[in-house]
Amino acid sequence: MNTEATTTHIRRQPAQDRSALRFELILDTMAGLIDEVGYSSITISLIAKRSSMSGPAVYRYFDDVQSISRELATRNLNRYIERAAAVIADNGLEWPDTMLSALEAFCEMHRVEPGFHWLRLGDGIDRNLISTTDTNHRILSRLLADLFIQRYGDWNRPNLLKHIETIVEIAEALIAKAFESDSDGDPFFIGEARRVIVMYLDEYVSRAPEDA
Repeated sequence: MNTEATTTHIRRQPAQDRSALRFELILDTMAGLIDEVGYSSITISLIAKRSSMSGPAVYRYFDDVQSISRELATRNLNRYIERAAAVIADNGLEWPDTMLSALEAFCEMHRVEPGFHWLRLGDGIDRNLISTTDTNHRILSRLLADLFIQRYGDWNRPNLLKHIETIVEIAEALIAKAFESDSDGDPFFIGEARRVIVMYLDEYVSRAPEDA
C-alpha cells in the first residue's frame, strides 16, 4: 500500500533534480535553524542567507515561514510512516516487539532529525496538515492500523483504529516529555511509553473479537 502522505503547502513542486535539491535544502535549513535559534526567530531572509540562496528563490516554492514548517512537518510524518511500515513488515517480530520497534523509530527521529522535537508530526502548527477532516494523528493511526491488519490478520476488529489512535496520542505525549530536556530521551518516560502501550494493546487483543 502507499503509505506516503501528500502535501499542498507549496507554491510549486520541484520539476528537476536541481530544483528538488534546492527544495530539500530549504527544508533542511529550516530544520537546523529551529534547533539553533528557535522557531519564532526564523525569517525567510535568514533561511535564504543560511542556504546561500536568494529570498526570491525561496519564495519561488514557499509563501512564508509557516508554509515551510508545514511542509517540513509533512516530511517528518512521511519519514516516520516509512520507518514504521518497514518495522511492521518484519515477519520475524511478534506484535509487542513490532510496536516497541515502531516506538523506538519515533524516539530515534527525535535524536537524529533536526527540528523534529519542536515540529514532530505537525500538530503544534497544524493538526490537519494533509486533510481537512482527519487530523495528522488519525491519518497516522489509520495507516498503522491497516499495516497491522495486513501483518496480523486477527487484528481486523471494529474498534482497532480507535485503540491505535489512543496509543498514538499517549506515546507522542510521553516521548515529547522524554525529550524536553534530554537530547537522548529521558529513559523513565520512554520506559513508561513502552510499558503503557504494550499493556493497553495486550488487554485489547486478549478480548474476544466481538468484545473488542
